[in-house]
Amino acid sequence: MKKKVLIAEDDEDIRNIVGYILEDEGYEVIGCDCTLRNIAAIQADLILLDEWINLKEGPMLCKEIKAIEQLEQVPVIIFSTSSDIAGIADNCKANGYVHKPFDLDKLISEVRKFLPLDKTYARA
Repeated sequence: MKKKVLIAEDDEDIRNIVGYILEDEGYEVIGCDCTLRNIAAIQADLILLDEWINLKEGPMLCKEIKAIEQLEQVPVIIFSTSSDIAGIADNCKANGYVHKPFDLDKLISEVRKFLPLDKTYARA
């Protein structure tokens, strides 16, 4: 079974681009401009979370995710244009971070760190 990545991003173009990249790598991808309830219902193996999603602070949403028992072990990678993304990620207990605009190798590497691919689904 493929590992499921949720891309919580309100910019549809970014969701689609990142989604295509991760699908090409062998992941199942779901993109949304999600509420906390939707995030919990999706049951992702990893969450990519924008720092600002629908005028809500991603770090606050990250803290809310980590406070829910069924989600607390799900890795969250926050992404942002902020120069202090490392501090933001640390403060909200995110498992990792990636700068926008994306370095695609860094993005893939960060996802793989938490969701290694089963050889069955890995790209050749």
